[in-house]
Amino acid sequence: MHRQLTFREACARLRIPEQRLRDAVKYGEVPCRKQGDDVVFDAEALDAWGSNRILSMRQRDLLPEHLAATRQDSKVPAEDILLPHLLKPGYIDLDFRAKTRAGVIRDLVGRAAELELLYDPGDLLAQLEEREALASTALPGGIALPHPHHQDPYLITEPFMLLARVRKPIWFGAPDDAPTDLFCLICCGENMRHLHVLARLCMMIRETDFLGAVRAAATPEEALEAAFAAERTVLASLR
Repeated sequence: MHRQLTFREACARLRIPEQRLRDAVKYGEVPCRKQGDDVVFDAEALDAWGSNRILSMRQRDLLPEHLAATRQDSKVPAEDILLPHLLKPGYIDLDFRAKTRAGVIRDLVGRAAELELLYDPGDLLAQLEEREALASTALPGGIALPHPHHQDPYLITEPFMLLARVRKPIWFGAPDDAPTDLFCLICCGENMRHLHVLARLCMMIRETDFLGAVRAAATPEEALEAAFAAERTVLASLR
């Protein structure tokens, strides 16, 4: 049975004001159920809703969300940098051969398994498919941010990101109905860090030329530096 959360626990897990969650409950936006006079939340379903919330945020809402995540993620070093702890040159493939939505997910899992980043590749594959069935992780601009349905520290050997660029864009369910050519698999193993990374990447996508720089990169090292430069730009805007 999945862990059940109280109203206050859910607010803390998502880092959102109580009134915002009350409104989400009132209008049926968030999965929950009544337990007597109280409302309880399934942790896994809440995590998926929290991820969707960030991916679909308007810019004016994303800015304070990212700032709050940066301040509250106590596991992040003082300089607030995330990507160097997750992404390495060997985790980047600029000639990814997948040609379908299912193939992208399968091959990303296969690459993570080759890198010995997974305890159970089949479990991650199932979780990614479950997450995409809930709602596509593709964003406008040609990038998707696939991630597990819920964050499980026993799924991965260490937190990581994989970055892949396909030769020919693939339809992946983006809200603008445009095809996707960049894929960033995010596996953090812990929900607060996951939401922080998700908000950071969304800021990089919207506020910098991260996507263009990765598309122009000739080597994994160039793509890595493009990612690091975009993150530095976002962090500079917070100061």
